[in-house]
Amino acid sequence: MNPKSLLFALCLFCTATGWIATAEAAPLQITGPEGVEVLIDGRPIGFLPLDGPLDLQPGEYELRCELPGHQPYESKVKLLADGDGKWIEVRLMPLKRRTALLGNVLFAGLGQHYTGQNLRGWAYNALEVGGLLTAVAGELSRSNHRKDYLLLMEQYGLQINPDQAANYRSQAMASYADMEDAETLRDTGLWITGGAILLSLLDTMTLFPGIEAGVGQPPQWSNLDRGGSPDPSLHLGWKTRF
Repeated sequence: MNPKSLLFALCLFCTATGWIATAEAAPLQITGPEGVEVLIDGRPIGFLPLDGPLDLQPGEYELRCELPGHQPYESKVKLLADGDGKWIEVRLMPLKRRTALLGNVLFAGLGQHYTGQNLRGWAYNALEVGGLLTAVAGELSRSNHRKDYLLLMEQYGLQINPDQAANYRSQAMASYADMEDAETLRDTGLWITGGAILLSLLDTMTLFPGIEAGVGQPPQWSNLDRGGSPDPSLHLGWKTRF
């Protein structure tokens, strides 16, 4: 008998006699407020309260629990050995409108990131950054044109030759016009910045996430593993709006 066949036969013998234990599922008990949606490795499991413990294969899992109007709960769950069950109590912190408003005052879009509305948050971030950059560029340009204008006006006042005086005056007026254009650019940037902050505040005041009411029919997993498939079962998720 060749070495590979001998090793295979030895493994079968050890498994049959119990020397090598087969992998068994480990229970994971999750409890928390009613209506919380449970996701494991990004896959929806259902709403709390679940029908019972989840049977997971030993390994590491990403647990995420979500409830509108609350900060999501995230945790890494590591099941080390067969039958090594764990119990996790989910506690969610409610979102505060005041915190979201204060974040938008500090920087447009921070309130949206705080409430999990990241797409709108990035839009307000970009709007304020664009406004600030425009305002800075306009102010730098205005400052340079103002220096040119003052220098040209000084040269204009020192000239005796009418032609040279007229030339300096013409250049000074051109610099003054450029200075006014730069001021307009600066003011536009400031208006954009202020508008971004105002819009983000109005967004928070009108679209602040609340807890929606309804009944869910999410998929439930039994004996969940990495390649498992959902076994749909009816489960009620009670939610209250505030």
